[in-house]
Amino acid sequence: MTRTCQVDKEIYKAPSSLEERSILRRPPTRRTFLKRLGLTTAGLTCADFLSHFVRYGAPFDRRAEALAAGASHAGENAKFLVYWFIEGGWAGYDMFNPVITENHVVKRLENPSDEFYRVLQWGGPGYGVEKHGNIRHGFLASDGRDLFDDMAVLSSMHTGQGHSRDRLKAHMGSYKLNQRDDRQPDERSVVQAFAEVVGQPYALPNLSWHWWLSDGELNEVQYTGRKGYYHALGPSHAHTIYPGPPARLRRFLHRMVDTSTDSVHREVQNFLDDSHGRILKDENIEAVKSYHSALEIYRQMSARGGRVDKTLVDGLFENPALREEFGVTRDDELLTYRSVNGNKARSKFSPNTNVQAMMTYELMRAGLSCAFWIESRDVRRFDSHMSRSRLWGKGGKPIGQKDQTAMMREDLWSPLKAFVRRLKSTPFGQRGESLYDRTTIVLTSEFGRSIHGNVDKILRSKASDADKKKQIGGQDICAHWKVTSCAFLGGNVQGNSQFGRIGEKTLMAIPILPDGSLDPAYDPVTGELRKGAKKNPKSSIPNHGDVYATALDLADINPRGRGRNERGPMKFIKRARTF
Repeated sequence: MTRTCQVDKEIYKAPSSLEERSILRRPPTRRTFLKRLGLTTAGLTCADFLSHFVRYGAPFDRRAEALAAGASHAGENAKFLVYWFIEGGWAGYDMFNPVITENHVVKRLENPSDEFYRVLQWGGPGYGVEKHGNIRHGFLASDGRDLFDDMAVLSSMHTGQGHSRDRLKAHMGSYKLNQRDDRQPDERSVVQAFAEVVGQPYALPNLSWHWWLSDGELNEVQYTGRKGYYHALGPSHAHTIYPGPPARLRRFLHRMVDTSTDSVHREVQNFLDDSHGRILKDENIEAVKSYHSALEIYRQMSARGGRVDKTLVDGLFENPALREEFGVTRDDELLTYRSVNGNKARSKFSPNTNVQAMMTYELMRAGLSCAFWIESRDVRRFDSHMSRSRLWGKGGKPIGQKDQTAMMREDLWSPLKAFVRRLKSTPFGQRGESLYDRTTIVLTSEFGRSIHGNVDKILRSKASDADKKKQIGGQDICAHWKVTSCAFLGGNVQGNSQFGRIGEKTLMAIPILPDGSLDPAYDPVTGELRKGAKKNPKSSIPNHGDVYATALDLADINPRGRGRNERGPMKFIKRARTF
């Protein structure tokens, strides 16, 4: 087991005025940019066209519009991807990979290796394993039951046991991956791979509220450049943008409008004036797509009675009804800092997840963004380590494992339910669809947490009895654990479904077949390989790579060749077509 992470209990909440110290370095000025690269018609971006339309209005050349529309079909086939990541590891045995065990916090055994440790309330009302519809779950998932009809749960899943390493795999998928290596041009995170395919029509396609260097295990000097998570993989419309809190993103959008210089506008106008001659030239194809994308965004805004101007930007994320619906307070918009392993306090430079979810909804509705990585705000909040000796207080009074219920409610279930309700109630397009019908949502974490610890190695050591006792008491029994689970929601997801299971005796994932069924060579309750049976060569245990591929497949994107991920999609997650 991994050693206990030393996480500072104190969380410092920084005022919004400190946001500019965060993760987006100031971009080069437009003048510097033009001088370095030179501005040509072919290099015009969606943001260039959009800012021009805001200042001077949209053109009304129907022929030019028709030609541009023929070069870009993304608008009529819009898709959205939302990864919702609980950093630090939820307690999976109480969530989507539930197991029923004794609680040896209350009823001790002679051999600590045989003991399982649960929350003190384990077995009482609301603290067991239940089944709602087709989904078997632990108490940490109870607040999410309203979503189960739309949810597909993957219970048989293994990851690794390292925060940084496995968090990176959740982004990048499964392949020979060294986080200290420079990321190569053909690598992609799952959200970058998605945005590469569908992100062209959006001014801010790929927004992520995670921050790689917030992890206290990482040395900021060693992880410069392309190491670890690298934001600039793929074409520019796939690159990761770190939006931060609402006020910061509003400032970013203001800059997009305000910093458009006359030289850029002249090039845009030249493009528009000579569009009939330029529109079909191969070297201008990206500019054509950018033009059409900006025009569609501008029209969406205008159709709702607004424009991408200062007034509209000022109103983003300030709607009182939405803030109430998502339970947003000013405190939720603050940044938090926490120290890990004695390092200086780190921050993700992110607001609370309810704010992130509200911002995501507004950006989707406004047609500004299509890909999002939502992440729990506080560094290591879910990193619930517990030494064996701390399970009991004075006089041996049982205390039990830490209960993550309130944290899951705040960081996942309450904002997620508000988010899904809003997506479902917002019409999209002319086909009677909603935003939800075009969206894929993935709920995941880097790993799970253990509920036991083997002491045999300690007992076999040559240490004194007193030292052995100390080591046994100090052993981490809520450590990083490779056994975990994930879930999917969205228009293409086969709802009210669950695949895989964890063995009640082995506490490990039972392999599943390509159709999602359990490998019959294993006992479906204990998880043990049946006597005389052999594992089916076609069965496997999914990992982050399978989730990566499935997220793309649910968006009707072929994951093959998108980044280096070597795993394939779990086809059984996808809802069967009815047409």
